[in-house]
Amino acid sequence: MYMKIECNNTVGFVDGWSVEELRQMVGNAHSIVMTAHTNADGDAVGSLTAMYAILSHVSCAKLTPMLPDGCPDDLLWLPHTDIILNGKTDGERCSKAIAEADLIVCMDLSTLDRTGVLADSLRATKVPRILFDHHINPARESFDIVVSDPDISSTCELIFWATSITFGREAIDADAAKSLFTGICTDTGTFSYSNRQKSVYLAAAELSQMGIDPMDINRQIKNVFTVNRLKFFGHAMSELLEVYPEKEAAVMVIRKEDMERYHVESSELTGLINEVMKLHMIDCAVLIREEDDRVRLSLRSKCHTDVNQLAASLFDGGGHERAAGATSHLPLAETVKKVKQRLGLLLTMIVACLTISSCGDVPVVEVHPAKGDTLKENLINANRVIAHSEETQIDAYVSRRDWQMKRLVGGARIMETFHGNGPKVAYEDSVIFRYRVEAINGTIVYEKLTDTVVAGRQQPTRGLDAALLTLNEGSKAVAILPSEQAYGVAGDGHRVKSRMVLVCDMEIMKVKKTKNLKIK
Repeated sequence: MYMKIECNNTVGFVDGWSVEELRQMVGNAHSIVMTAHTNADGDAVGSLTAMYAILSHVSCAKLTPMLPDGCPDDLLWLPHTDIILNGKTDGERCSKAIAEADLIVCMDLSTLDRTGVLADSLRATKVPRILFDHHINPARESFDIVVSDPDISSTCELIFWATSITFGREAIDADAAKSLFTGICTDTGTFSYSNRQKSVYLAAAELSQMGIDPMDINRQIKNVFTVNRLKFFGHAMSELLEVYPEKEAAVMVIRKEDMERYHVESSELTGLINEVMKLHMIDCAVLIREEDDRVRLSLRSKCHTDVNQLAASLFDGGGHERAAGATSHLPLAETVKKVKQRLGLLLTMIVACLTISSCGDVPVVEVHPAKGDTLKENLINANRVIAHSEETQIDAYVSRRDWQMKRLVGGARIMETFHGNGPKVAYEDSVIFRYRVEAINGTIVYEKLTDTVVAGRQQPTRGLDAALLTLNEGSKAVAILPSEQAYGVAGDGHRVKSRMVLVCDMEIMKVKKTKNLKIK
């Protein structure tokens, strides 16, 4: 069963999924085990503690929250963290609780593999499992109910909407609100990224009125450094960071002895990769951390590189387009070598595109290098790379939203959301339309603008011009324009950057028909 959240003026559920079934599954349970992923972050701990608080109000079951390696010290200020079992130090208690449970609730993980030392016990149990998650491609076959939306900001936001609709707002007390608000803040960088839907702001606004102090939560999130942790961050940035400006890449390798020298735990590295991403010349960063029996990778990207795909191609990792993780069982040196080889291959390809055409928001795709000795052949191949990348990106964007779009000549796409009864736009009609434009990565470019164009004159762009010719006066529509059908290499010299794929939300206000002039 699959549920997807959409937000316009309200939040509702589409694509099946019975709210009553979730309510009944929770209501019938006598012993519920709740868990999240290993190396828990704010969204994982926030999801877990919020779910504990919510289920305490709506269920009489015995509730046992646990984490594969416990709660990080910098999140112990959250409610109910004192009762979370640690899979490593409380192994027997965890196994016993899982064996006795008649319902498992997992949060903020796409697969049971991410539950670390708890994974085998969780797989062995035959009781129903529920998953709340916002990662790409969750392992639905491992769960009886999957509550998932990869476009939503965080699992905490997902839980806010899902439990509000299932159990009512009254099930969310101040403790739950504090945990949910924390998870939203940490997974959005305090609302600086992952904000493609306005639902995140609606959720934050409602949570802020539930007896919490948002300013205090923000202070708790940010002011968590010990002296050792601060010194280690300085050491890592000055001694362990390798920057490759020509490839827009950065790699940081952390060995066990580095952490031992400064007496820091792996949980204290949270946020380190985000410091690397502050470098203006960097698009992709990889943090590689050595552990006792494995090597962990954290990957981040600003716009060019799909790190979810990169993590999957490296070590069967995954996550999101702009943030992902992976685990390597190779020795550290071999892991680093593989990562650098892979980054060199993919990012060199991107740089080739940038040299020729200054690619905009284009994800990395698996393509063959350009062949041919002539500049013309190389230019043709480079543009094929860009076109293929943009097509893949648009397909994924449309698929995530379940949109039914018509493909126009040239590759632009159009979906009419409201059919107008006025005259249809025809060649050389004067068209007044209101529109909003954003880059396909969610960045707002222009909004609430009104313009007048002459249809069929390829103004202001070919793709938009073709889209207008399919609409009537009064129509509303969404159009997606590949860069070649928008402003191409040059951009518009203002807010539309080079090679930017655009999403246009428009309304046709007035169509002034062309007058038939008689020639004497």
